[in-house]
Amino acid sequence: MAISEPPPFTFTPRPSHGVGLTLAQALLLVGGVLAGYGIGCTVIDANEDAPAAYVAGDDIGMITIGGLVVAVVGWVMWSFMADSHPLSVGQLHAWGTALPASAIGLLLAARELGVAGRYVVAAFGLAAAGAVAMVLASTRARRRRRRYRRELDLIARGAAVPATVLDSGLDPHDVEEASNVITTVTFGFVIGDHTYRLHRRMTVPQHGILLDGQRTTVWYDADDPMDDEAMVVAIQHALRWNVPVPRVVDRPPAVPS
Repeated sequence: MAISEPPPFTFTPRPSHGVGLTLAQALLLVGGVLAGYGIGCTVIDANEDAPAAYVAGDDIGMITIGGLVVAVVGWVMWSFMADSHPLSVGQLHAWGTALPASAIGLLLAARELGVAGRYVVAAFGLAAAGAVAMVLASTRARRRRRRYRRELDLIARGAAVPATVLDSGLDPHDVEEASNVITTVTFGFVIGDHTYRLHRRMTVPQHGILLDGQRTTVWYDADDPMDDEAMVVAIQHALRWNVPVPRVVDRPPAVPS
């Protein structure tokens, strides 16, 4: 009885326009300022540092809750958008946006209530933490871009061999229960007389159906075929960088001079 081969792996990159990122960042900024202001007013009043006639009433509570809701919506939106822009942004960029925004809100509250001291110090601490998060986020983004360029270089100059998904590591219900599933995928391929099993940690989105038996391509460094760190798997490359699945390019034969 013939065993049918699974359908080829297909992946459509998620839309990578910047409108969603801009909107998410705007929500983080607005939500951070509002939440910082509301929490600042509430804490200053609770510590009895505000003027005697001041009471953080329901309006401050509504501002705080509204700001937190807006910030959380922006955070969730940013998380989804970051998956579509792995070469430019990451989750730390959200911290780098929200923390300085909350610092601004706290400073506004302190100024309105005529206090300084520890509240200003706390605001500068939030801003400093946001700056550190932004620096780390930018550093990680640069590292990802360097890694992406190295993979493109290996795809262009390396040797290609067909490979098979030996074990996707996925349960049939995994993709139904989550938008992204982190799993260890095992690929099998042959270089010369040696059979290789390559294990790669991958994030598989719901719309990227990965099945045992699917075919793909592995590029490796012909000068060092044993170096599994210098191997690029077509499926992983596409999912990691949100790009189309790379294909083997037929190089024209050299023309003798």
